[in-house]
Amino acid sequence: MRQLFTWRLLAALGALALLVLGVDRIVGVTAPTGSFAVAGPVSIGAGGEPIPRRIDLIAPVTNIERSNGFDIGADGLTVGFLDAVLDEQRVVRVAPGTPGVIECANLVEPDRCVVFADLLGEAVVWFALMPRGPSDTVELPPIVDLQDGYAFFENGWQIDYPPVIERDEDTCGLDIVNFSDFLRRFGPNSTTIVDLETMQVNEVRCGPEFVPPPTTVVLEGSPRGTFVQPLPTAVDDLPVEAPGES
Repeated sequence: MRQLFTWRLLAALGALALLVLGVDRIVGVTAPTGSFAVAGPVSIGAGGEPIPRRIDLIAPVTNIERSNGFDIGADGLTVGFLDAVLDEQRVVRVAPGTPGVIECANLVEPDRCVVFADLLGEAVVWFALMPRGPSDTVELPPIVDLQDGYAFFENGWQIDYPPVIERDEDTCGLDIVNFSDFLRRFGPNSTTIVDLETMQVNEVRCGPEFVPPPTTVVLEGSPRGTFVQPLPTAVDDLPVEAPGES
């Protein structure tokens, strides 16, 4: 009589049972108590530039659930699962091996974090958890450029913006000609405000006016040579360009 169960079949069934048990534990786990914060490095491409991340989703998180031992490795990839619960109907699942950044220091208490995600369909290809600010906003670093309806950030993030980006008058004043003038004078020391309802950049707040560092001139040649100080240029001879519109 032919054996119904061989030892190889029994071993395969046992391995499958352990795999199912492990998955059940990962999916069903709740967040441990205590504070928790990890941060992955900036994703850098082969050319040394930040990898562009076009943000498709910006949403406040009501609750965060993680598998045991969840972390972000030195390579910036997740180890384990993370579920960002938006409401009773929507959950953003981050699978193991997903590049991401976590800057929200409190993943335990509700309504403390905001998820930013680059999506491919419903799959998360990159994510960030940021601290939630006042009045349903998130504060981000300075904008470096505006292109094709998106605000570009130095870290590679690209976020949608409306036709008009408000400037905080208390910090920026009223004498800014256009957005190019803002970037030149205040951009490096500014703060960008993202509205959670519209998922757009809606305001910028100015810091101290930016002063470019002095330029260092390197002179080549024999130290015994003669250096001739250039004559000062008359103010009337300097070229004048009209400020461009952004």
